[in-house]
Amino acid sequence: MPGPERIEVTFNSGARTRCVIESGALERLPELCAEVGLSGTAGFLCDARLVFAQGPLVKALGDRFGGVLARPVSEKHKSLAEVEAMCETLNARGVMRDGFVVALGGGVLTDLAGLAAALHLRGVPWVSGPTTLLAQVDAGLGGKTGANLRAGKNLVGAFHQPTLVVCDPRVLKTLPERERWSGLAEVVKCALLAPQQDALGEALLTRCERDLEAAARGDEAALSGLIFGAVKLKATVVSGDEREGDGPLAPGQLPRAALNLGHTVGHALETATHYERFTHGEAVALGLRSAIELSRLRGHVHDSDAARMQTLVRRLQVLAPNKLTPLEREAALVAMQKDKKARAGQVRFVLLNSSGGVVVERVEAADCGRALDAALD
Repeated sequence: MPGPERIEVTFNSGARTRCVIESGALERLPELCAEVGLSGTAGFLCDARLVFAQGPLVKALGDRFGGVLARPVSEKHKSLAEVEAMCETLNARGVMRDGFVVALGGGVLTDLAGLAAALHLRGVPWVSGPTTLLAQVDAGLGGKTGANLRAGKNLVGAFHQPTLVVCDPRVLKTLPERERWSGLAEVVKCALLAPQQDALGEALLTRCERDLEAAARGDEAALSGLIFGAVKLKATVVSGDEREGDGPLAPGQLPRAALNLGHTVGHALETATHYERFTHGEAVALGLRSAIELSRLRGHVHDSDAARMQTLVRRLQVLAPNKLTPLEREAALVAMQKDKKARAGQVRFVLLNSSGGVVVERVEAADCGRALDAALD
């Protein structure tokens, strides 16, 4: 079994995050918190579903952190009302500025808990303990906390870097296979971006092509290698562009916007289907198809490169029906126009580039339709 991995991330602002990737690491979460200097009263916010799915772990951590603050969260309830409820819970728990928040759960829980930590007493430290593959490689690192509005995903939020992120591949074995496939979409996204960076990227792409199905089955060694590669890539990106465009980039540095690859169409599909049909990863997998095809049509990616990318992306299992009704298709196009990155009727797409880096382009409505059709083909 792979040994423990540590990734130390220093951001433009001076904030620091330690990422620990190790099987069984969540069992040592209190000790890992102490190692990064966290003390005082902890507010242990936990997805209520984990009380059943990971009962012994949750109980043991609750005993160490002074109790479990279980929250029933889901994408449909990723709201400011839930953030307010979390802040009320932290206040009742007695978490002061010398304390910290621990978030144990998937991406929705960690996004909401991170935002609650940013707002509680105008900001207290927090720890991310993501328990889904999607959260370990996406929401866990980078400090983008948030909640949804009726108009779309993550339209309110704050940048608030966690002091510690603990990715434990062991807890992923209890997930339904569909959830592991969902997380693998974000891993593949990183692999598509990473080859244009360095040798680590090509290694991640090759590992994806080799280990994708094994990881989906829950193979711990396959999962550990893919998690490390994806987290390492994301750490490289967010450390150099903490708030997405807040300063000049170093030569060869990918902008943080690159991490939105596949998300323009992905978020639109989620919004149009009311977060009920696709998992986030499934929507991103479909969005990657559209981004690759647009990249090819606009001449940024050679046909041979696009074919390799599409072959990998189409191995990602999307278990929900791909087709949209005419009303859902129109709703998806409207959602793209309302995306927080849209400007003056044009939608910003992150596209790949065979010569290196990414291309961020404004796309007209007609091309948005073509991108959506490519996703659902």
